[in-house]
Amino acid sequence: MPSPLPESWSDRLALDRAHVWHPFTQMKEHEADPPIPVIGGEGCDLLLANGERVLDGISSWWTCLHGHGHPKLMAALSRQGAKLDHVIFAGFTHEPALELVARLRPKLPPLLTRCFFSDNGSTTVEVALKMAFQAQAQKGQRQRTRFGALHMGYHGDTLGALGVGELDNFMTGLFRPLLLRCERLAVPEDPRRELDADLDGWAEELVTSKQRIRTFFATQGQELAAFIAEPLLQAAGGMRMWPPELLVELRTQCDEHGVYLILDEVMTGFGRTGSFFAHSQSGVQPDLLCLSKGLTAGVLPLSLTWATEEIFGCFWADYTEGKAFLHGHSFTANPLACAVACASLALFEEQPVMEHAAHLSEAMKSAWGRFRGHPALRRPRILGTVAAAQLVNPSTGKPYPAQERFGWRLHRRALEAGLLIRPIGDCLYFMPPLGTPVARVGEAVDTLIKLLQ
Repeated sequence: MPSPLPESWSDRLALDRAHVWHPFTQMKEHEADPPIPVIGGEGCDLLLANGERVLDGISSWWTCLHGHGHPKLMAALSRQGAKLDHVIFAGFTHEPALELVARLRPKLPPLLTRCFFSDNGSTTVEVALKMAFQAQAQKGQRQRTRFGALHMGYHGDTLGALGVGELDNFMTGLFRPLLLRCERLAVPEDPRRELDADLDGWAEELVTSKQRIRTFFATQGQELAAFIAEPLLQAAGGMRMWPPELLVELRTQCDEHGVYLILDEVMTGFGRTGSFFAHSQSGVQPDLLCLSKGLTAGVLPLSLTWATEEIFGCFWADYTEGKAFLHGHSFTANPLACAVACASLALFEEQPVMEHAAHLSEAMKSAWGRFRGHPALRRPRILGTVAAAQLVNPSTGKPYPAQERFGWRLHRRALEAGLLIRPIGDCLYFMPPLGTPVARVGEAVDTLIKLLQ
């Protein structure tokens, strides 16, 4: 049966314009600036329809962990497809899901013993929020009807996840009347991550910030079911790298006030920040842990919400007591996604993934260091394999007005030069797959310097 797809890409793009609604996009702009056709992926590169290669400098929205088309991941997908593609996970189980639990469990904090499968980053957060609220209610803590979260946080685009994200941004404000009740706490960025760190007054700021956290919980703690945070790195908030000492203080205050701590490692997990999980750099154990994106190395959607035995125990009862966690998704624990996730985790054991990530981080520090004093950038900083800096107008030293779309224009120019970047507002960042050859980091910075000039 012949494909109904048009032969030429000009006709295919016409089909796209006529019917496809792209994410985070004002679709009118695609009339003059159409999407870029991608026909393949190979290692750290995307292959375009015009024959060009583009370095995936954002890991395709932070998902692509080992590189595109990794042969071991593709082989795992093929093997599992020949055995079992999907089955309802209510009342059934299967090997790939159990193997994934067995592989991941030893890498987690000891207190996290129970996992719930779902589909993506937003849903793993929704699961954690619902679990925390229901567990508190079933313990008799029915006054706990609010959540706490960090200013500048981002946890996904479903309504629950939006409700604990930053309210004052372009994604959230419209939906404010529909959102759950959330109290927000500000934490400072960590200047120690900056390549030209100015630590004057930092010790005092750290003390003040800890006290601010204590005051927040003293006034809000009795009504909070849980507090959610992205550990050490607020990604969509502008790659804000914040201090591990404050995560420790959050854990302390949650314990003192009976509040569950949810850590959202959807973006920070699986080696991105210099450790397998970001929270391990603080020694903190969460009550609920949200995982997705790198879980399947970007191949298929899958997520896990890990919970403590104490939380699980709040739901353990006879059916007639009505305490079950009644939540689920059609593709919960999809065997294909689970098999790929197992293959991805196996790579960490079979190959020096974290060792190479450390070399990649050092190369990024060296290359990104060339931005010190650059008139178009401020505050170059590094955490693991994530590099960021703030874009400014060299003439004024201030960020470009939003209506100038400078970041978007830089993104499109960089594509023409063989590099995929996608600034968040005035934040330029670089986050390639962990398997990226070290030499490609310098090439990417060379490209950015030329473009910024």
